[in-house]
Order: sequence, then C-alpha cells, then structure tokens
Amino acid sequence: MLPLTIVSTPPTETAAPLPRQSPVSKPAESIMAAAGIAPAETQPAPAPPPPPVYLIYTVQDGDTIEGLAATYGISASSILWSNLQLESADSLVPGQYLRVPTSDGIIYDVRPGDTLSDIAARFAVDVQAIIDFPGNNLTSADSIAEDQTIFIPGGTMPAPAATPTPEPTPAPTSPPPQPLPSPPSASDPSGLGAQAAELVRSRIGAPYVPGAAGPDAFDCSGLIFWVYSQLGLQVPRTAPQQYAWATSVEPSQMQPGDLVFFQNTFSSSDRITHVGIYVGGGMVVMAVDNGDIVRGVSLTESYWSDHFAGAGRPP
Repeated sequence: MLPLTIVSTPPTETAAPLPRQSPVSKPAESIMAAAGIAPAETQPAPAPPPPPVYLIYTVQDGDTIEGLAATYGISASSILWSNLQLESADSLVPGQYLRVPTSDGIIYDVRPGDTLSDIAARFAVDVQAIIDFPGNNLTSADSIAEDQTIFIPGGTMPAPAATPTPEPTPAPTSPPPQPLPSPPSASDPSGLGAQAAELVRSRIGAPYVPGAAGPDAFDCSGLIFWVYSQLGLQVPRTAPQQYAWATSVEPSQMQPGDLVFFQNTFSSSDRITHVGIYVGGGMVVMAVDNGDIVRGVSLTESYWSDHFAGAGRPP
C-alpha cells in the first residue's frame, strides 16, 4: 500500500466536503489481465550437459602413470586399465595419446555380443551403477550399442586365470625336423609392411576426427594415407580409392602392413566404407569411428567378420 498524502480543504457553507477515496493497489496479474496481456510462461533452466566419459591426454616428456594419476585425482590402475595398448606403467612414449577417466573406474569399448550384465559381472560392479553414470547416456540395460564407449565406475580388471603347469614331456631321441624358412615376399622386399605396422601402432589412442589425416587425429582412410605417405608412397585418400589401388591378396596370405577393407558399415553409395591395417595375429589397427580412437580390433569379432570385404597390399 502506497503512503497516502492528506490534503485539507476548507469547508464551504453550501456543501460538506466529500470523503476522499484511498487508492487501492491492484495485483500485477489483475492489471495485465485488464490490459489483455497474458503472463509470460516461466521457462525451465536447461539441464547441464553430462560429464565426459574420459579426456584425451597427449603424453609429454617426463610423464609417468603415477604422476598423471595424481594430477587427475584417480588411481594409476584406472589409467592402465583404460588404455590396453600400455604394456606397463613404464611404457609411456611422448606424443602418445591416453584416455584418462574422469574418476576411478574403467573406460570400456562395447564389443559385439556384449550385454550390460556381462560387462558388470566381468568388472565386479552393479549394472545400475553403469546405467546411472550420466556420461554413459544409458536408459536401461538394453540400451548399449556395439562400439559404444562407456565408463564403468569403480570397475576393476579381472585377475588373469592361472595357467596350469604342463606335465613334463620326455626329451625326443632325435631333434624334430625344422620347417623351412618362408622366402621373402617379392612384393615387400624392404620390409615396408613391417614398417607400416609399426607406424600404425604408434598412432593407437589418437582420436577419430572426420576428414583428419594425422598426425594427431585420423579418420579410417586418413590413417592409411598418413602411414604410407610417411613411407614414401603416393596413396589415394578414400577407402574405395585405396581398395582399387591395392593389389588383392587372399585372407590366408595376409601379412603385417596389408590393408583390410570392410563393406556397408554405414549407408553409402560405395560398397567399401571402412579400412584398417593388418598387424598380425588376426588384429587390425584402425580409426574405428567418430567419438572413438585408433585401436586394434580382432577379425574374429562377429561385426568385423560379417563386414569383411577383402585384403590388399600396397603396390
């Protein structure tokens, strides 16, 4: 209520003074309604974005796993378990990329056939803890997808199974015949494939970025372009072009450094849609997909075997 100011007027002989009306304060809603103005609707505050599953860190001279763990406030085991390319805590190389979790736990790349309950059991955590971690963007145990990267809060790597001690075998009376060494490949007399396999391993951990061709980020064909350009070859830029450029080889004859091609991994007018470099042992190193990194995958995994299109050797 506003303070009132009383103004006195002298009475006259013919009329009595009229009583003054006190102003009445109206609510703002009443005034707006009288004017035909609708009140503005209150907009809810936008939800904060979920925290990232992990950060990408470039190893510097002098870095150690223990030092990085202290810097980021997590355990050294969480860094080791989230970067399976590391053989030990002493195997850091300057320029290498690491996935650093935002808290203690394990960064895990979902494989074909994985279920959330299997993953939870493998790393000794509760299924709901994985679903509830905001950065995983999961709504239920059935909402994970192949090749998705998730964070397993508080997860621990299972201990390796004990290897039984084999029974001793009697020494042979005569040495077995030794297999003849394989002749060097005529198409690779200088060990170019071995060099390519070593180069592509050095890029493990680099992020996938569409259109990137190194040295710090790659898409699938950009990785092949970078590796073989370092070795002095004129390399086409796209996976279909690289498929036409390489000399076809039988899968049973693949050697480290050969290109491995995949088909129909996404909707495209081209049949060949993905490529990686064979490094031996049934493993292919590739820039997997947007949001993922350069890493090794096994050709025995159902997704990659189902989409396998062929192998080729650089000319």
